[in-house]
Amino acid sequence: MTANPDGPLRRTVAVANPHGLHMRPAAAFAQACKGFAAAVTVRHGDKAADGRSPWELLLLVAGPGAELVVEASGADAATALGRLCELLLAAE
Repeated sequence: MTANPDGPLRRTVAVANPHGLHMRPAAAFAQACKGFAAAVTVRHGDKAADGRSPWELLLLVAGPGAELVVEASGADAATALGRLCELLLAAE
């Protein structure tokens, strides 16, 4: 995890699910985001998605092994980042 004093916390993770970031894990990720007082952005290459939107997450087209950068800012940023990265690292 990297901390930038002028920006969000960031962590790069590889999608562990053998089917990639498909609807079920995207929906679980978005639902988990709603439980934190933090803004979450997920990046894959030059695409970015709001972590609270399963539809935007699907548009990242992140297959198995894809490297995603998860960014969180706000009161719960560190806790959110840890939990959300765990979800992406779960093989389901």
